[in-house]
Amino acid sequence: MPPLITVLMPVHNGNAHLAKAMQSILRQSLRDFEFLIIDDASTDDSVSIIEDFKDSRIRLIQSPARLKLSGALNLGLDHAQGRYIARMDADDISLPRRLEIQAAFMEQHPELGLCGTWIRYFGGSSHSILKRPLHHAEIQAFTLLDTPFAHPTMMLRRDMIERDQLRFNGDFFPTEDFELWTRALRTLPAANLPQVLLRYRIHGKSLTVADWSTMDDQAVRIIQTQLQSLGLAPSPDELRFHRQLAMGRLDMTAAILDQAEVWLTRLIDVNQSARTFAPDALESILGDVWFRTCMHSAKLGFWVATRYHQSSLGTRDKQRTQHEWLMRLAALKAKLS
Repeated sequence: MPPLITVLMPVHNGNAHLAKAMQSILRQSLRDFEFLIIDDASTDDSVSIIEDFKDSRIRLIQSPARLKLSGALNLGLDHAQGRYIARMDADDISLPRRLEIQAAFMEQHPELGLCGTWIRYFGGSSHSILKRPLHHAEIQAFTLLDTPFAHPTMMLRRDMIERDQLRFNGDFFPTEDFELWTRALRTLPAANLPQVLLRYRIHGKSLTVADWSTMDDQAVRIIQTQLQSLGLAPSPDELRFHRQLAMGRLDMTAAILDQAEVWLTRLIDVNQSARTFAPDALESILGDVWFRTCMHSAKLGFWVATRYHQSSLGTRDKQRTQHEWLMRLAALKAKLS
């Protein structure tokens, strides 16, 4: 009988943290899985570490030539046997009930093709939780800003992935996951579980540290396609402004706050005609951006709270429920005072 889950983990010279990552999978409460490890032409002792684990659930495939992440993942997808495919990275830690909780959720929701979770960072200065939207419409709208999933937490329904012939595109390295999700979400319903089920390690060799500039450029390239789906033809300056606004990296002035309000309002308005994203979901996602932008503008003075309150974006934000909106307004005023 095929296993319920294939845990898919690529490895390239991962000896520093590989054993702990493997232990976190092999000690899962749910035991019906195969652990498919793709060694991507490692030159360290990663293979020896893998072979030291005497567990029949481990299946090692060695590539003699370097495939990089997308190639290694695609090779794993071709060989996966489980009903579900759970991603794992060779330097992270899955919490003990991760597979059990995600598989149960997927079993309860057979319409879902994709399921992620929240993560907690560790290994660096931050131990914060990365949260992503929970429901399909908001997840899809979030692709206008950034990747809507924490990639190492993903669980995929294999028959849907095969039906739609979904594979990673190495031309988008190192954001091939983000690009795949934008395609997958057109046909596959998705969800994120509102709980931390994976600890995401930050270290000197982390992709998010070493290749941030390239990652940022590729993300802008993906987001450009998403904006074009709204009927927009953004200029390079607009694309860069959009990305910086989404990531909270702008040095706020009154003029930039004006520009942010105009841009976010424009996105909502063009979507009313294009209907690329569910209007309520997009308004919720962009309302978050507007709130964060106003919070980031606290140094400009107390008038920012009035600006947030009176903006059409703030009015739309009230739709969260009056209580949530008042809490946001109170938080903004507290930061300004």
